[in-house]
Amino acid sequence: MLEADIAKHLREAEMVLIGLGEELRSDGTSHRSDRIVKALNTLPPFLRGKTYFVVSQNSDDLVFQSNLLPFFIAEPYGPKENSACSEEQWNTYLRWISGTLGHRLLILELGVGFASPELIRWPFEKITQINMKSSLIRVNASFPQLPKELAETGRAYSVQCNSIEWLEKLEQWVKRVDQKEDA
Repeated sequence: MLEADIAKHLREAEMVLIGLGEELRSDGTSHRSDRIVKALNTLPPFLRGKTYFVVSQNSDDLVFQSNLLPFFIAEPYGPKENSACSEEQWNTYLRWISGTLGHRLLILELGVGFASPELIRWPFEKITQINMKSSLIRVNASFPQLPKELAETGRAYSVQCNSIEWLEKLEQWVKRVDQKEDA
């Protein structure tokens, strides 16, 4: 049932807000970095025809190596040499988020724990509470919990899974759900 609900929200969303947390942070090895970029590259097909924005709490710039459009990415903790760019992108994000109210907004939180909850985790919860047309999918191996009042809305989903593994499986299970619905 959870897979079908998530697939439905992916299809019906007009706008998508994606938060990237510490599960999607490089450990300095090319193997892990390549795996993260490949996992992030599963997202663009689901974003086609939708307005989206990505906020990363990481500082490794891996998200910019993916096929996601750089104009729609903010990485406020990014390298110091990109601080002007980060500030500009953060302002773009704030303008973008102010235009989501009243739209079917899917909030996809991937691997965000408590390293910096004030950047993604808590604001995404607040946006979900305020925008009645929004839904939140929180994917995290260690901290998938949702506040009780948010879980009770039926618009928030908790997935206890590593976000890299979840992205790697996303395409497969959305196809499986679509095939079941077509049958």
